[in-house]
Formats: sequence, structure tokens, C-alpha cells
Amino acid sequence: MRFVTRLRAVLAVLVLAASTTAARSADKVPGQSYFGSDRYVEYLAGDLPIVLTSPHGGRLKPEAIPNRTYGSVEMDANTQELARAILDEFFARTGHRAHLVASHLHRGKLDPNREIKEAAQGSALAERTWGEFHASIKAALATAVERHGFAFLVDIHGHAHPIPRIELGYALDAKQLNQSDQAFDASGLIGLTTLRDLAARLGGSPSALLRGPRSLGDLFNQRGVRAVPAPQDPQPGEHPFFAGGYIVRQHAAAPDTPKVDGLQIETYRVGLRDTPENRAKFAQIAVDALMVFVHERYGYDFPAAKK
Repeated sequence: MRFVTRLRAVLAVLVLAASTTAARSADKVPGQSYFGSDRYVEYLAGDLPIVLTSPHGGRLKPEAIPNRTYGSVEMDANTQELARAILDEFFARTGHRAHLVASHLHRGKLDPNREIKEAAQGSALAERTWGEFHASIKAALATAVERHGFAFLVDIHGHAHPIPRIELGYALDAKQLNQSDQAFDASGLIGLTTLRDLAARLGGSPSALLRGPRSLGDLFNQRGVRAVPAPQDPQPGEHPFFAGGYIVRQHAAAPDTPKVDGLQIETYRVGLRDTPENRAKFAQIAVDALMVFVHERYGYDFPAAKK
């Protein structure tokens, strides 16, 4: 009975957060920040079809929220700063704004990239913040789809794996990627990925979309940043690899997310996100790759900033 009561309370929080955010979405001004009830969630509104998320870059540790006692509790250092550098680069290139949803809570208090039980671990305040975070993502994606006919979600993370390469998470693990192109194309796995809608619309080879020429991994490699999967690194092999977590699986890979695609980008620290200069440099590369990919795959022409 206690479980049922608590479940109803959680659902009520999520419904309220979603309805409140959706109701205000039409009034949001691109470039302006909108905060959740405790300012733990920030939604920086945009007018481009790109939605950035930063779940693990927060630093706040309020005493009102108990520390999480299981799961990952370490922050992804400088990832929120990296997301903002990418945001700034989009504006510098286009004169328009990508959307950004960021958690300001430390991961030891809330992990928005997990389902609510593990994410909040029983804290009602953390649960409310989790609901606001995901409601903001839904509102941003809905706004992009309404304005442009599609949305592309980019979830920004940081890893400490030994190989200095970015890991592109399309909701497929290493075992699923560690097969030949022929086997992958015949597997039907593309229907489980964060590019499922794009693949259905374009047709063609699923493996080529994920790791062939002109894939996002290829575009990053061409610009000097090693990426997996890509033509140069088509499979993670036996090395550690992040496949993409709750955010991209819930908001891009799920069957009830039409016209939304995306991925999780895991960045290594030294050389990409350790200094303001390196973050700005990587932001230029990331925006360049994303703009080319979105233009070629969606036929979308990004506006050019006025000089």
C-alpha cells in the first residue's frame, strides 16, 4: 500500500511538471533561461532544432536532498561548461539559439540520466527536480518539432576511459556494435537506436548511417577528434564504451518519440573539456560536425549569423 501511495505521488509530480512546462513553452524567449521551482533545473530556450542536455555537470549539494547511496555519484567535470560552449558556438555561427536543459544538482544528489528510483533514491525534492528536468526536455523537443518538423537531441557527458576518443551512444552496447556491417544491417537493431526515425525515413544501410562515410563519427574524425563508432573505429571492441543512457533512450529511442533523433556524446577530459580554450575548440568541431550531419540528413539549412 505504501508503494502504491508513493507511486501515485511520483506520477502526480511528473504530470504536474510536464503540464506546467508545456503550458509555458509557447511564451519562452530564445536565449532566456527558465528555472525549476528550486532553480535546480535550467531550461535555456532556443529556436534551432538542436536540444542539448547536461545531466551530470551540476555542482550544488543542498542539505535538503540526501546523498545518493548507490549508483554513480561522481560528476562529469566541466560538461555543463562544455555544453554552454557548444551553445555559444551555435549562436556565433547562426545568430540563433540551440535549446539547453541542465541540472545544477551534483550527481551525488540526483542523477537525471537514470530512471526515477535510482535517480532520486526516495527524496521527494529530488523526484520533483527529476520530473522538471525531463519535462523541460520534452517541452524543448516539442518546440523544435513544431517549429522545424524534427528535433535532434545531444546529451553531453564525460568519460575517463583509457582511450582518448569520444564515444557516440546511439543506445547500442559494444556487443551489438561488435559485428560486421552485413550482420548489423540484417539484425534490425537500428529500430532500437536513437536514430530510428531518421533511419526509417532515409532507408539504406543502417551501419552506414551509424558508422559509415559522412556519419557523425566520420565527421568528427575528419576534424581531428577520434570517435567511435566511425569508419576508422567501427566497433568498440573489448574496450570500455558508453552506449547511451536513460535520457537518449527515453527521449529519442523510444517508440513514442516521433520526429526526434539524437545521441549521447561521451567526451574525454584532457584536450577537450579540461580548459576554456579546449572546450571552445571542441565546441567549434562539434557544431561544425552537427551542422553538416543535420544538413545532409535532414535537408535543414542553418541560418547564418549577420556580420
